[in-house]
Amino acid sequence: MDFIAIDFETANEKRNSPCSIGLVVIKEGKIVEKIHYLIKPKEMRFMPINIGIHGIRPAMVENEPEFDVIWNEIKHHFNDSLIVAHNAAFDISVLRNTLELYNIDIPNLNYICTMKLSRNFYKQLDNAKLNTVNKFLGYEFNHHDALADAIACGNILLNISKELGVKEVSEISRLTGVTLGSLYKEGYIPSSTKGRGLRTSGKIFSREIRSENYNFEAFKNEVVVFTGGLSTMRREEASRLVRRLGGSVGSSVTRKTTILITNTKDIWDLKRDEMSTKLRKAIDLKNKGQLIRILNEEEFLLRCQ
Repeated sequence: MDFIAIDFETANEKRNSPCSIGLVVIKEGKIVEKIHYLIKPKEMRFMPINIGIHGIRPAMVENEPEFDVIWNEIKHHFNDSLIVAHNAAFDISVLRNTLELYNIDIPNLNYICTMKLSRNFYKQLDNAKLNTVNKFLGYEFNHHDALADAIACGNILLNISKELGVKEVSEISRLTGVTLGSLYKEGYIPSSTKGRGLRTSGKIFSREIRSENYNFEAFKNEVVVFTGGLSTMRREEASRLVRRLGGSVGSSVTRKTTILITNTKDIWDLKRDEMSTKLRKAIDLKNKGQLIRILNEEEFLLRCQ
């Protein structure tokens, strides 16, 4: 099975602001090449929420090439290829909009979305997030690193191919009920779901932490606020977990807040304008003497157990 798995990270809300790309070339079911670039966006504007997700900051890319330079190094991988991405609607949109930004010709390619494939094939999972599906498959990776995400995306398609016992993407498309999308100079056709699929994995999986592993006083008398999305669970799930472990959850940072949980690593290396509003306020209150702790996602999960 031959395909190219890709992943983009973006600097802000615009689909033409890539700041990183990961790409893996898979031939006959094996990874034969791994490619990763940091990218200087044409508009050097980074949103705190994006920094919180991938950890890439302006200073890390200011001396890196822009996308048009990088495209000359990787474009041969895209022509007449099968491209695979997790939430392909996003990644293909980033590719298309960035090529248009630089007035670069759109390549002809087919693509398929492993998030849609996972939703139809691994029906027993709570969600089809990249880390949820790969945890089920027993594969660990550094989520939101573009190269690691591209490899994890490829891992999903290879596993579905193996479980179905087929190597042709057209047959995988038919069996799972997920259509191939296409990109070409005149436009694109999205990868879509046309049915629930004919088959699902027979494996058993539960993402719930067993109750005996909880520390039920982990957040006793604590007022917890979240900033940014978490990679391991939805915000609603994390809020329920805090309440289950004795705490309460606030929507904004106030003088009652005792813990702020952020998905951003190395927060003390961030410049002030790279921080979310909640994080800035929490640091200000902490500097004024308020007893408020700032935990990253890993520290939050460790505290729960």
